[in-house]
Amino acid sequence: MNKREKLFGRMKGLLFILLILSGTVLLAGRIDALGITPARASVDFVSGVEKMIGFNVINTDGKDMNLVVYASGELNKSIFIFENMISMGADEETKQISYNIKMPADLSPGMHSADIVVLEVPKEGGGIGAVVGVIAQLNVYVPYPGKYAEAEMHISGAEQEGIVQFVIPVVSRGDVDLVSVHANVDIYNSIGEKVDSFNTLEVSASKEKRGEIVHNWKADVPAGVYSAKATVIYDGETLKLEKSFNVGEMILDLQQIEVRDFKLGEIAKFEMLVENKWGEEIKGVYTLMNVFNKEGEVMAEFKSPTENIPGFEKKVLVSYWDTGGVKKGTYDSSVYLIYGQKSAQKDLQLKVSDDMIEIVGFGYVISSKKLFGDRDLLIKVLVIGIVVLAVMNIAWFVFLRKRLFRGKELKRGRIAN
Repeated sequence: MNKREKLFGRMKGLLFILLILSGTVLLAGRIDALGITPARASVDFVSGVEKMIGFNVINTDGKDMNLVVYASGELNKSIFIFENMISMGADEETKQISYNIKMPADLSPGMHSADIVVLEVPKEGGGIGAVVGVIAQLNVYVPYPGKYAEAEMHISGAEQEGIVQFVIPVVSRGDVDLVSVHANVDIYNSIGEKVDSFNTLEVSASKEKRGEIVHNWKADVPAGVYSAKATVIYDGETLKLEKSFNVGEMILDLQQIEVRDFKLGEIAKFEMLVENKWGEEIKGVYTLMNVFNKEGEVMAEFKSPTENIPGFEKKVLVSYWDTGGVKKGTYDSSVYLIYGQKSAQKDLQLKVSDDMIEIVGFGYVISSKKLFGDRDLLIKVLVIGIVVLAVMNIAWFVFLRKRLFRGKELKRGRIAN
C-alpha cells in the first residue's frame, strides 16, 4: 500500500467519525445543496476489463465547496477515483468526476454494486457542521449461464370496475436471449378462492431489449381485494410472481335515516342505515352530524359510536340529539360518513315540529307521524279506490259489449238485403 492509499484510508476513517458526529445525510441523486447526474450507471460484467465511467456533481446552492470522493460497497476495491479531493467555486454549476472500474477475474451470477460517495466537508476554521453527501450507484450485471429471466408485475386501472391491465416487463439476465415468453395468471379473492384465470400472448426478450407482456383483464367480479399469481414461462423455464390489487373503490353508502318516537325537547334517536359496497370489512366507521342555527353556526354536533361493517353488509349507526331548548323550525345540517381516510358528506334540512323531524334533501321524508293520522281513513281511501276502479271496468265492459252487438245487427241487415 503506497502513501497515497494510506493517507486516503485515514481520511475515510476521519470522515466516518465526522458523519456520526454531524448527522450526515446520504442520498442517491439529489439533495438541497448537492446533486448528481446520472445517479445510477449499469454495466455488464467482462472478466478483467477496465471501464471509465463519469458523472456530474451539481452545485445547487451556488456556493464555494470542498468535496471528498470515495468508493464504498461490495466492489469498492475494484474502483479507482482520479480525484479524491475537489473544490467547487460558487460560479461553477457542475463538476465532472470520473472513475475507473477494473472488473474482478470472477464474480457470481447476478447484480453486484458499488457506491461513489461525494461529501461536502467543512472548510478550515468552519468547525464541525452538517456534512452533506450524495451517492452515484454503479451496478455490474453478471449473466447467468443459459436462460434466465427477471420480471415484475404491474397492475393498473384496478380502482375502477371494468378493465384491469396487467403489465409484466421481462429482461434476459442469462447469456442466451429468450425467444418465447408468456404468462399464466390466476386471480384469487380475499378468502383464497380462484375466480378467474388467463394466458397472455408471447413476447421475446434479450439483454439489449426487454420484453413486455400486456394483458387487459375484464374484472367481472365484485368490488374487493384480489391477488394475482402469475407463472412466467420462458423457453421451458418458469418464474413466479404475485401481487395484490383492488377492484372497485372502498365505498360506504348512507341509504336511510330514521327518527322514531320523537318529541320536541327530548332526545332524538337518529338511526342511519349504512351499506358496505366493498368486498372486505371496513373498520372504524362512524357518522357525524352538524346542525346549524339561522346564523350558520353549529348549534349541535353529535356522532355515532365507531363500528366495523363486513363486506357487502349493512349496519345501523345510531346517534342522539338532545333537543332541549330547540325551537320548532327548519335547520340546515350536514351529515358525514367517516371511515379511514375517507369521508362522504350529505347536506340536509331538518324540519323540526312538536312530534316529528322531516329530513329534506335525502330523497324522502322521515318522521314519527303516520302517513295518515287515522288508520280507518287509510282503509276508507283504499276501499273507495277499489270501488272506482271496479265501476270503471264495468262501464268499459258494457260499452264494448254494445258496440259488438250493434256490429252484428248491421252485418245481419246487409246479408238480408
